[in-house]
Amino acid sequence: MARISAVLIAVTIIFGAVEMAMAVDKDLRTCALSRAIECIADEGCLERTIHKMNLPRFVQIDLKSKTITSLDKEVARNTKISAVEYAGGLLVLHGTELRGWTIAIDEDGDLSLTASGEREAFVVFGSCMNP
Repeated sequence: MARISAVLIAVTIIFGAVEMAMAVDKDLRTCALSRAIECIADEGCLERTIHKMNLPRFVQIDLKSKTITSLDKEVARNTKISAVEYAGGLLVLHGTELRGWTIAIDEDGDLSLTASGEREAFVVFGSCMNP
C-alpha cells in the first residue's frame, strides 16, 4: 500500500512539473518562415525566397521579454516587439525596424507577417509551434 501511495505521489509531482513547464512555454513561440512576397510601388509584387529577403528561416517569439530572435545562424537578428494584443483568437504583434510591421498568429499556429516602408511592402507566411 505504501508503494502505491509513493507511485501516486510521484506521478502527481511529475504531472505538476510538466504543467508548470507548459505554463512557462506559453510565452514562447518557435516559428518557421516559409513564403514571402515583396511589393515595390510601380514595379508590382514578386514571390521571393526567405533567403533572398535576408530573413531568418526560424525565429523564437518571446512574449514575456517582447523580443523576436533569429534561430538561423546565417541571419542574426533580434527585434523588439512594441505591442502585444489579442483580437478574436489572433495573437497580434506590432513593431518597427526600418519599417512598420505586424505579425498575426492564429490558434492553429499559422503566421502572417506584413511590413511596409517607403514605397515598399512585403508579406511573409509561416507557422509556429506552441500556439
